Parts: sequence; structure tokens; C-alpha cells
Amino acid sequence: MEQLIPNSNPTADGQVRIFSAAINQYCREFGNWTRYMGIPEYDPVLAEGLRQSGLDLHFKISFPASAAEVFIPLLYFSDTGNHVFQFPVLLYDQENDKITDIDVVKFLKMAILEAQGIYPEWQVPDLSACLLHAVETVRLKVIGQVAQDTARSAFISTFEVKPVDDQSPLRDLAMLRFQKQVNSVICNSPCRAGIDDLFAIVGILGRNRILEENAMLKCIYLELQSFAEQQQDENAGTLLDQRHIEIEGELFSGMGNYKRSIYNPLHKNFYSAGLLFPPAQEEVFYRYFDKEQTGISIRPFDIKRDLQMVHQWFHSEHAKTIWKMDWPLKELEHFYRALLAEGLSHSYIGEVNGEPTFNFEVYWATTDVLGDYYEVLPSDYGTHLFIAPTDKKKKFPSLITQSIVDWLFMQPEVGRLVGEGSVDSLAALMNKVHVGFRLQHIIEMPHKKAYLNFCLREWYWEKFPRNKNYSPKPSINEHT
Repeated sequence: MEQLIPNSNPTADGQVRIFSAAINQYCREFGNWTRYMGIPEYDPVLAEGLRQSGLDLHFKISFPASAAEVFIPLLYFSDTGNHVFQFPVLLYDQENDKITDIDVVKFLKMAILEAQGIYPEWQVPDLSACLLHAVETVRLKVIGQVAQDTARSAFISTFEVKPVDDQSPLRDLAMLRFQKQVNSVICNSPCRAGIDDLFAIVGILGRNRILEENAMLKCIYLELQSFAEQQQDENAGTLLDQRHIEIEGELFSGMGNYKRSIYNPLHKNFYSAGLLFPPAQEEVFYRYFDKEQTGISIRPFDIKRDLQMVHQWFHSEHAKTIWKMDWPLKELEHFYRALLAEGLSHSYIGEVNGEPTFNFEVYWATTDVLGDYYEVLPSDYGTHLFIAPTDKKKKFPSLITQSIVDWLFMQPEVGRLVGEGSVDSLAALMNKVHVGFRLQHIIEMPHKKAYLNFCLREWYWEKFPRNKNYSPKPSINEHT
């Protein structure tokens, strides 16, 4: 059997292991971080720093109180918070436009300063004492994790270590063994503590490439759902339905009490990787409308191919007022490198008869700010649509929207489409109504006043019965 990866870092000991644990604990308790993909073209200072890691993915933690960002080479991303990092950690000093390495003490000092800004009510007479408390908290976390890993080692050793993309019977046996463990835990402890223990096992198996975390989280969801239905167990039902899980703050509890709500990992059962993390840049949908003699195609956003184009689009006058992304190229590139890496939303380019015409983002509503304004379901998905041409002969709003809705409703994880159309965008709202969306009440969001709206498959097919059994064409070239 291959050597299992220790918690947080494959070669970690001493200060490196503590640093890994500090980053993971901070990212559990605070939300000012994202994944970051690739090497930026329009930020040469950052590009030079990121190249040193030799990796394509990094964690980016923003510390505006320090006018800085921290970039951490990412070896493995974990849905349960057991990320694996490579060192050194990079500090991007934005005031002086330079990059340096930092240690765990510098990281925690910046984190404390940031936390004070988030919780201004905290009284912090002695920062050195707060720092010592944070370091001791992390040290105890490492000790506890080592003990837990040791206790679980016998169970973990029963799994044959294989790559997650291996489709051999060994992988199927590993999933059956995991499912058996899930059944045992749920039957004996269908509560938060039992589920947390399963999350820890998911993290270990995931970072060792034995099983894919998303598949394991789906397994837990389905087994817990079956248990809740058979036993009429309200506690299990709550674990399934709750949108958020509360995390008690520990890292800086010496300064004050705090909590963070994170999205429920069990809702990965409704996660559409095809929408939010497409594996390639190829076309994902094509439809030809015979009556209009118009072909609509959709493909994932490609930074190298599309960044300058959408930058030009977003600086048009009609985009400035509604889309509000008329940023410099450097800022726009950073936005897309984070969005495409994070996997909670994704950007797409649409073409009309082979010509790039529209841009839209698909987002998972339960992890989006919109989910704070209604009783969101984990199977809710939404879009933001921007059509570049102002010439009505080139816009084709109905055909574009039908194509997007067709494609979204082909995904089995999508239960309902949601939206928050600005009250100032009457034409866009009417176009959505035209294809089957139903406007609800007005909601007051931080950046706009909007109509909450929904669309079910039945409502869409009621408007366009012929679309119910539509199968996408295999190639855009079929009608060219």
C-alpha cells in the first residue's frame, strides 16, 4: 500500500505542519478566500511569484486591512476543509507591488488584524497574547488530528490506495466499504457529531486519492435520506435540509466569541459539475432553430480567448449601467481566475451563427447571496445573462434564453431555475416571462432592487411544447 498523506501536507512536520493547520482552520472560520487558477497575464509581479510554485492552483486569501493578499500553492482542495498545501506561502504586498515569503506568525498577525476589522466590538488589549492563543489553538488542533488519524488508521488501511479515476473493481469495493461505514455511523449516531466524523473520513480518503470527495458526500446524503424516511427521524431530516452548518470560532476565541456559517457539504448531492466545473473548453450545447435559420452554441469561458473580448463588451454604455463590470483588464482577469477556479459558478460564451454574442454565468443558488432572500433549495440554479449587440437584428433574446434553459434543464441536478432580474431591466424581465419564468415579489439586494423569479420545467415546456423532447445536435457545423 502507498504511504498515506498526513493531515494538511504530505511532507509536513514542525512549523510547516502547524502552518498548514493554521491555514485550514482560518479558512473554516473566515470566508475571505477563494481558489485562484493559472498565471495572470496582466499582473506581472504576481505572475512571477506564482510561477515559482510550479502549480496551476493556489489559495488566495485577501487581507484588505493589511493591503495585501496571500497566495498558497494548492496540492489538493477538499470539500470538507482538509486542504493540502505546498510551501512557501507568498505575500503579495499591493502597496509596494512586491512578493515575499511569509511564515505562520506573520500570517496569523495579518489574520488577527483582519478579524478585528470584521468584529470591531472586540476589545484587544494585548495582541501578543492573542497571537500566542492562536498558535496554541493550532498546535492543539495538530495534536488532536494526529490522534484522530491514528485512531482511524486501521479502518483507512483496509482501503487499497488507487487513483480516483481508476474504474477497476477495487474502486467499487472501496465505495462499498465506505458505504458500509456510513450505514454504521448513521444507524448508531444520526447526529451532527456522527456526520462530522464521516466528514473527517471523507477528507482522509479524498486527500489520499482513494475515493472522490463529491461521490462520498453524495453517498452520505443518500444513506441519511433513506434513514430519515424509514425512521421518520427529524434530526436526520434537519441535517439533510439545513442550508448552512455553523462553525464555532476557535482560532481567535481569545479576542471574542464568533461563528461562521458554511454551506452544507451534504448538498453536494445536488452539485452539477457539468455546469459549474466543466472539464474542457469544448462546446457544451448547440441548437439550430429552423424557422429563424439561426444556430446558438454555448461553450465555457476561456480566459486566453475571451478576456479581451468581454472586457470590450463590458465597457459599452449599455453594459456599464446593468452589468457593472467595466473594470481594468488586470482586475477583470483576477475576477475570472477566481470564478473559474472556485466551482460555485461558471462563465460561458454564447455564439449566434458562429459569432460570439453573449456571456452568461451559471451559479449554484444555495451558495449565492440570492439564497439569503428566499427559501432556497439545493437544486436551485440561476444565471446572469449579458447580450453584447445593441442591434435588435443580432440580439435574438428568445432563442438565446431558450437555448440556455434547454441546456440547464438537461442537467439532472437542476430542479428549478431562479433569478433576480433588476427592476430597471424591463426588457430582460419580459424575455424571461416569455420563456416561462414567473415573477414573484421585489427583493432589496445590496447592489440592486430586483424581481425574484422562478422557472420549472413544466412552465417552460408549457410555453414551448416542442422543446420538451429536444435533443442537442452533435456539432455546430451540422447546419453550416
